[in-house]
Amino acid sequence: MKSIGIDGGYGIDKITIIKEELPTINSNEVLVKVNAISLNQLDLMLAKGAFEKALPHVLGSDAFGIVEKTGNEVSAFKIGDRVCTHYIQAWESGFLKPEDLKTRLGIEQKGVFSEYIALPEQYLVKAPANLMDAEAAALPLAGITAWEAIVNIGQLKAGQTVLLQGTGGVSIFALQFAKAIGAKVIILSGSDEKLKKAEELGADVMINHTNTSQWAEEVLLATEGLGVDLTLEMSWTGIGQTLQATKFGGRVAVVGMLGGMNAELSVLDVMLKSLSITGVQAGSKASFEAMKQFIEAKNIKPIIDKTFLLSQSSEAFHYFDEGKHFGKVIIHF
Repeated sequence: MKSIGIDGGYGIDKITIIKEELPTINSNEVLVKVNAISLNQLDLMLAKGAFEKALPHVLGSDAFGIVEKTGNEVSAFKIGDRVCTHYIQAWESGFLKPEDLKTRLGIEQKGVFSEYIALPEQYLVKAPANLMDAEAAALPLAGITAWEAIVNIGQLKAGQTVLLQGTGGVSIFALQFAKAIGAKVIILSGSDEKLKKAEELGADVMINHTNTSQWAEEVLLATEGLGVDLTLEMSWTGIGQTLQATKFGGRVAVVGMLGGMNAELSVLDVMLKSLSITGVQAGSKASFEAMKQFIEAKNIKPIIDKTFLLSQSSEAFHYFDEGKHFGKVIIHF
């Protein structure tokens, strides 16, 4: 079978098709024929050597497929079921534990960008019934990260305001979840075209941060000087403005580090405004199940920017790396 991975060194240009044997399953495992996968910043980080994985290494945390075979101890799934992977496999419910991190797909565990994958049944989730294959493939990392940030950490309520940074997968999922909850959304982007698309999805205030360098002032104007209840921090390069734009007693959910892994911030601002800053690492399986029910109830459709074929994998990764996408980028197997 064919898998997408890195071999012969690190870098986007080292992403290649790796030939592997078809996996066999144990009694508690499920064999899944993968139909679609979605790309995340994590995949780029791995490809560029952030985790210094031994090579060759199969990439991927997000996959959707059809159950082709089940072990004799499997009871949760049957042949023909439509399933999604779950990123931090051992995180079933409750709070994330340090040992759970050893089960992250694509990092400590082999990735799922393969034509077939074999996983224990507890590490899979049935796909929402209202979603097509590509839409379901978009959920495992970006979807659940947005859900965790908006619902569990952010505790966003109807009538409150959230600030979203950028128009990638997490931000667009967060936009859709926030509007379905009944919240107000302020969104930043350097592209007027992308801001227009965000407006069509229901964004209430659109700010081009390229044209408005002091964007926090625009956020304050849009909130009558109070600031937002919740901010999803994607970059850290503008953390000072994030703190300025967040209201007294507000929350900052850290969901990305596109600007780098280190940043300077004013501890005084955090203390004076009584802000809560919390890191987000996807979510538990219980959260995934709750998100699934919400998506079905509200008939939310993930936004797919562009789809590629397996033979176009290199093109897909370069497109994603250039930040051209609005929402998710999908590869079909």
